[in-house]
Amino acid sequence: MKKIIQNIWILLLPLLFCCAACKQNIDLTAEYKDISFAYAILDKNDSLHYFKIYKGFLTDENAFVQAQDWENIYYSLDSVEVRLEEYNSARTLLRSQVLDTTTVIPKDEGIFASPKQLLYYSNWQLNPDYVYRLVIHHRNTGEEVYAETPIMGRFSVRRPTNSWNMNLEKPYLMQFYQSENAAGYDILLTFAYIEVDNNTGEIEHKSFTRRLNSDIIRTPSSAGEISYSGFTPHDFYRFLAQYIPVKDNVTRYIDAIDGQPYRCLRLSIWSTSQDFLYYHDVSTPSSSIVDNRLEYTNFVSEDENAYGLLASRTSTHIDLMLDNSQGHNEDTLVLSPLTRALNFGYYRNSPLFPTE
Repeated sequence: MKKIIQNIWILLLPLLFCCAACKQNIDLTAEYKDISFAYAILDKNDSLHYFKIYKGFLTDENAFVQAQDWENIYYSLDSVEVRLEEYNSARTLLRSQVLDTTTVIPKDEGIFASPKQLLYYSNWQLNPDYVYRLVIHHRNTGEEVYAETPIMGRFSVRRPTNSWNMNLEKPYLMQFYQSENAAGYDILLTFAYIEVDNNTGEIEHKSFTRRLNSDIIRTPSSAGEISYSGFTPHDFYRFLAQYIPVKDNVTRYIDAIDGQPYRCLRLSIWSTSQDFLYYHDVSTPSSSIVDNRLEYTNFVSEDENAYGLLASRTSTHIDLMLDNSQGHNEDTLVLSPLTRALNFGYYRNSPLFPTE
């Protein structure tokens, strides 16, 4: 879940910082308005779910400097109560939990105060059949703001099933079953390998991940399956040559993901909810010459004083083989003009090749 918080930071930063942004219609005589900012992406596979909650601040000083002050951006613990609620399809409240806080996960250095950060968390097991609501209760006014999200259900890969034929020039068809409540998908391919120092014999485990789809996949088939053929497997060699540096003092070999011989490729599919897709579409830079920027939030408030995103995602994956049984895949990795300078050797010669 920590990765989720880090990965969506760039997407959410413009929304979180809008409270201190410059606008042409600023009223310098206006009273301070309490504005809440909150975001979380829930995953049923997580054992802990984290929620980031900020408050807006008003200053006549440098906003970037003031954002570095912990007290300016977080609510005091006695000023708000944060709850997670679970509802069934009949909108009946099934359970409610007042969230506790933690500061054990550090925040990367940036515009806002770091490395200490305040996170609310829940240890609930989430159910794809239910809807979850995050509620921020302001103790001084009694006002509540909230957002809801469904939870992504289980899904699986249909094809490929075993090997990844990296020698094909034609588009490669990938299919997976549709995830319940999902509106968009991303496909990532991770290649695991090792580097062996030719002088010391020291082994270092490495990996390289490439997003295969250029844009979020949105259209399911009538049979409840998602098909994607916008990637040519041979391009993966080009990715390796572009992103793996040439090192004359190492020999590289494919690695075994989870100890599975020759299974050095992990195909991962991520699904996300409709609200995240809405936020993505609104936040994506426009090619228009008009500089007006829309803001999307699924938080409900009486006076437009809450912004942020509560969404859901989940993932599935399959580990694939790279060997010479189909299309001379390992031969291509070792001998191809594109990757020959990377010094890959055959897995059978690897110091980690299983002997039994």
